[in-house]
Amino acid sequence: MSGKVKFPMMQGDNIVGKKNKEFDPDILVSGAGIANRHANLNFSEDDRQCKVIPNADDNDKFKMKVNGQLVTDPVVLNHGDRVLVGNHHYFLFVDPIVNMEEEFEWEDAMKEANADTLQMFDNNTDDMVRELKEKEEKLKKEAEEK
Repeated sequence: MSGKVKFPMMQGDNIVGKKNKEFDPDILVSGAGIANRHANLNFSEDDRQCKVIPNADDNDKFKMKVNGQLVTDPVVLNHGDRVLVGNHHYFLFVDPIVNMEEEFEWEDAMKEANADTLQMFDNNTDDMVRELKEKEEKLKKEAEEK
């Protein structure tokens, strides 16, 4: 998301993944939750279309998200789409013909990537507030009855 690392798409398959003795991916990423062949970014120079084809082995373990949504089937990327590979590698898909200088704020990307966790936290907080209000009302009622 910083614009410091750029990967030009080659015609055809661009494999994203982790390097091992038998395989060297086109776009190298590493870390927990990254497969050797994590995903395929299939690019067509003719129509400038890039399709994300997620890992077929285990989508739950080797996650891909586009704009915060889990990718389980092939998805065509649009200029400005945010792509999360695994849990930590965020990329911005930029078509240089549209706008070479496209950017997206890191903080917004992290909110998008962690939306599920934030929603769970919000739900738990709402439950806690509801329980505290119920206890408070119960104590008031008991106090009034005495």
